[in-house]
Amino acid sequence: MRATVSTLTQEEVAADIARSIRELEPLPATARELVGLLRRPEASLRPIANLIELDEAIAATVFKAASSAAYSGFGRPASVREAIARLGTARLLDLVLRDYMTRLHTGAPLHDRSEEDLWAHSAAAELAVEAIIAERPRLGLPSLALTAALLHDIGKLVTARHFKASCQEVLDRAATQGCTFVEAERRLFGTDHALVGAAIGREWGFPDELVDAIARHHETPLTTATPVLDAVVVANLIAKTLSVDLGAEGLNFALEAPSAARLGLDYPAFARVCLRTEEWLVALLSSLRRGPEGRSYR
Repeated sequence: MRATVSTLTQEEVAADIARSIRELEPLPATARELVGLLRRPEASLRPIANLIELDEAIAATVFKAASSAAYSGFGRPASVREAIARLGTARLLDLVLRDYMTRLHTGAPLHDRSEEDLWAHSAAAELAVEAIIAERPRLGLPSLALTAALLHDIGKLVTARHFKASCQEVLDRAATQGCTFVEAERRLFGTDHALVGAAIGREWGFPDELVDAIARHHETPLTTATPVLDAVVVANLIAKTLSVDLGAEGLNFALEAPSAARLGLDYPAFARVCLRTEEWLVALLSSLRRGPEGRSYR
């Protein structure tokens, strides 16, 4: 499908494309419940605990996370329910969605990457936000930023299915017209993967701040900025800097330099965040038994 002459806005085109989300693996019931809790923070975690206790893999992940060094002051949780209460809704949603992202069975040929590559980039961005939180704990960056970083490129999963065009066509348009890869997407298709990702977030009922970060992570200059959006912008840059899944887009994107400054990251701090992200990513891939030449992250 190609948007040639259209009276639709970029957002309307993105919303139409986002209906393709039904072709992806359905969002887990646990994630749907957690999204509801994000909108109703006063609600009980009991229904979530009931769901997670029935999923051995997620329960083990949750228990491990709640027992990690980040929560060492609390001691080892006595049960999965205690682990869930310790993590909180936003962190719990991040863990569930991380598992979901590893199970999506979709390639992204438009962006010259496999599903595993896309997951690796998303995981690196998420770890970069974790590293920013560790570097600047007084910043009070909300846990929602982790989920936003993990999902910032999810629109690529849908655009890959929706449009029948090679990545070379987008690159050629960017080269001939002197624009970024994202702008070339807009000129060819009437929208871009960031807006499609935001439309998916709305379909799933995500909080507005999370949807906004997905929608505007390529916007320059940022008309308005939030800590979550700044974190996603910097995390995307860090993942690219580490050469994790450059894909066809490569480094052909505009940079919102003030985002790092707003997060309190000068050059030495940025370098420390990059090193910590790389260390954690290597450990993550190793734990998932990814061989040096392998492609399987699961």
